[in-house]
Amino acid sequence: MANFDAKQVTPIEWAGIGAGALAFLISFFPWYSFSWDGGGLGIGSSGSASAWSVGIGGWGAVLLLVAAAVIILLPHLGTAVPNKATLWLGFAAGATVIILIRWLTLPDDGGLGSLTGGEFSSGAGFGLIIGLLAAIASGVAAFLTFQSAKKATA
Repeated sequence: MANFDAKQVTPIEWAGIGAGALAFLISFFPWYSFSWDGGGLGIGSSGSASAWSVGIGGWGAVLLLVAAAVIILLPHLGTAVPNKATLWLGFAAGATVIILIRWLTLPDDGGLGSLTGGEFSSGAGFGLIIGLLAAIASGVAAFLTFQSAKKATA
């Protein structure tokens, strides 16, 4: 097994590794948040859910970005990864699409606010937005690596 040399990792690879690490860290922050004031009934509620609680649209995307980071690191640890750029691009694109679908399918108030006369708000949390940005960054870095690998073989 080869020793890891951080100087051998390219800046584009660091972007992919960083995106995977960021996605894992941000997965514990709110990906979905809601609040309801109760409409003067003296009750109300608020809450949030992390990537691990919003279903496969959260944790699945996080795991894809972490897997992409591992794929990027493996050659620097002495393990050959055939089609590294293609795998990385596929994982990053998959994570981006999954997060976008999760965002579009987040639950809304379902008429609760109008039913009780209260205010209900819900939507994407901080974690989902940063997770999407990490997936896009990884995807761009993967695309650039894929393009340069394609040119190298041509």
